[in-house]
Amino acid sequence: MSLVTEKPGLRRNFLKQGYLIQENFVSPEQSTHFLDLVAQFQQNQSLDFIHRAVRGRPLHYKVINGQQIESDLPEIDLFYRQLTNFVRSISSDDTVPLKEKLVGVNINVTPAGGTYRWHYDRNAVTVLLYLNEVDGGEIEFYPFFRIYLKGRGPTFLQRWLDWFVQLHVVRQLFGKKIVVKPAQGRMVALRGSRCLHSVRPVQGEQERVNIVMAFDNYKEQNLSKQALDQYLYSQKSVSSDPNYIS
Repeated sequence: MSLVTEKPGLRRNFLKQGYLIQENFVSPEQSTHFLDLVAQFQQNQSLDFIHRAVRGRPLHYKVINGQQIESDLPEIDLFYRQLTNFVRSISSDDTVPLKEKLVGVNINVTPAGGTYRWHYDRNAVTVLLYLNEVDGGEIEFYPFFRIYLKGRGPTFLQRWLDWFVQLHVVRQLFGKKIVVKPAQGRMVALRGSRCLHSVRPVQGEQERVNIVMAFDNYKEQNLSKQALDQYLYSQKSVSSDPNYIS
């Protein structure tokens, strides 16, 4: 397996801009192989649609979680862990894959009309790898668009601030919007806990398939959020969006 090698300046650019985009991060053959593995998995196991009604842009997708990937798609789990050195090269030397296997690496399968609501990630760095090209389904994000308390204020205040900056008028007035189309082998790395992001509706009949890989500082991981996991990975009823609160 061949990955794009580290280049001088990537860390500086990533930390300053809050994101990094690379074309052909893996070869077309590798992307197609992973895509075939996902198709085989879906033939053997039926994935439920996760739908959460959210004003503006709902959560509507299917997901293969990290525990399923570790068990049934070990090549993709290995790829996730092999990516650690690259992520360290662009972020921090103490960055590691998440301890919580359920959320560490996921495969998002987004159908026609599917979207992913506005949110922040619970971890410092998120890497997206697109396995196919579809119409629509662009990731839309605003780098460093968060008033981030990081333990310096009460939870309710962080939740209110997150809600406020996500308002359309606030994004339009103060945000710098970046839009990236899905393309086979394209990689997008985000400073996930600082970057407001969402997925636009997928168009056409083809499902959008991408691998989502999460990394964080090994000393700071405290990610057990049962309500959020229930919200993202099941069809169980929840009273509200737990969101990503630190």
